[in-house]
Amino acid sequence: MENRFETIVNDITTATSQLLQKINASKDAVSIASRTTLQAGIHDYVRFFYYKGQVHCFMDSGGSDRPDVKYEGTDFPDAPLTKEEIDQLLPLLQEKLTALYLSYDNNPILDYHFQVDGKFRIDEKFYKLPVLRTTSEVKKTKLRQAIDQYLTQKIYQGQYPTKDLETMFLAKHLIDPALYPETDVPGAIAVFEKIRTLNKNNKESLQQHQHHITYALRVWAEETFLPVYYHVQRPAWGLPEFALKEAHDRSTPPEHLLDLLIYAGVSIIRYEANYSRSTGVGFIEKAKELGSTKATRILKKGSGTFSDSDIQYKDADVTCTANDVFATFEISFKNETEAAYGKALDFICHLLEKDFPPSYEIKCKSKAKNLLPIKGLGKSATQRFFANALQYPALYPQLEKYAQLAIRQEYEWYEDVEAEQCARPGTYAVFGLALADARYFPLLQQYLHVVDDEHQSVQNHFLVQFIQQHGVHAGTIPAIVDVLRCAQDIKPIKALQALETAENMEALKSYVKSLELESYEVDHLAWFIWKGKKKLEL
Repeated sequence: MENRFETIVNDITTATSQLLQKINASKDAVSIASRTTLQAGIHDYVRFFYYKGQVHCFMDSGGSDRPDVKYEGTDFPDAPLTKEEIDQLLPLLQEKLTALYLSYDNNPILDYHFQVDGKFRIDEKFYKLPVLRTTSEVKKTKLRQAIDQYLTQKIYQGQYPTKDLETMFLAKHLIDPALYPETDVPGAIAVFEKIRTLNKNNKESLQQHQHHITYALRVWAEETFLPVYYHVQRPAWGLPEFALKEAHDRSTPPEHLLDLLIYAGVSIIRYEANYSRSTGVGFIEKAKELGSTKATRILKKGSGTFSDSDIQYKDADVTCTANDVFATFEISFKNETEAAYGKALDFICHLLEKDFPPSYEIKCKSKAKNLLPIKGLGKSATQRFFANALQYPALYPQLEKYAQLAIRQEYEWYEDVEAEQCARPGTYAVFGLALADARYFPLLQQYLHVVDDEHQSVQNHFLVQFIQQHGVHAGTIPAIVDVLRCAQDIKPIKALQALETAENMEALKSYVKSLELESYEVDHLAWFIWKGKKKLEL
């Protein structure tokens, strides 16, 4: 039996060795790893499938059935493996695979940690198991020295922007228990915040750094921390699902790791796109479920990013509170006055200037129930707030300031409308101002240039009211064209027939020509104006 086990182990090890050789031959590992001292190696994972002497090896962890290496080993047709026998041969297999991995200590094709997963066929069933989880002390020691040097020179003493590639590696290293069994949570958080500070003057670069940090935190939470305390199901599509283990199957989580989970949630909420918010909030809720009083406080009052004076305001006219975790502004009016709405706008703008989450809702408690005169808009509390504020022309400058702050981010939304009523932040203020006064046409056009027209269609409804309000003439044609450019599947508007006057056609063609559109974009405009009539020959 021992000889049989040894033969099977040797077959699997040989197949794995052939795969590693193939990987090594296909990439210039030295060149790739030399981009930064924070990369110890490239590949860290192999999986295999064994059945009757055949070994199929794969480089990826996905579901591909096409192996990267096929190896024909020794078949034992009269004695198929049982689950018990696989468990018996596992120690020898781990010993052989560990030796194989360590033979790459001086080759950067493999990373400082290495995983092997196995699948064996037993009759008509499959037995999957994690075969090996190991690290190279040689590579780990060298990498930790490189990390210490980088932190000292580029972070602790750093005064200049850093490279996002280095942040990508550093972020995951600092919270990797394979490198640091005792995670220094305050130290890691301080490093992440220093990286943000060093790169704050380059918005595009800062977003890359922030994404690398939040991605590393999310992977740590979902793959390292939470599985200790939750049963995890990973559906083929969608987010992983977590079910809390019974009390006897889990220990009490260390407070510092709960703090890191909370920090991961807050980082996702603050820096990632709106569709990730539920994941960030979920992390904080799980920290609360695991006993964190800090998480309980955060869910009630917010992340702590903002001071109490930032998120709370109260006087005889209005009460304002904000929670950045749930991305809500709660505005309660005691007096329906210009001054009250001005204070509320100041409260919201102040927080947006301090990087409040760019997707949010405004829970407006008010006796006034105004709505914008635009059919098709969702009758939300957020819209009512702006429709009420627009009753006071003296607030228009504040509303314009709000709109400028609100439309800075792409792919963000008001949280209290969905589907065909989706509207990006700033929509109601911009629409209301543009309907009220031609001075705000440039603001409308600025807004239209950042509309996500694949997911938002409320601008179609706005156009109808805009034409009724202002008519069709040289002064409105640029705005009309810009709305049509981001229109979605609307029927030709009868009032646009006014474009066919000689004066208006000249203004239309002159503006369209100045945009230097592609021919298909010109056809797009013609379709929505004349349903395909080619009257825009430039």
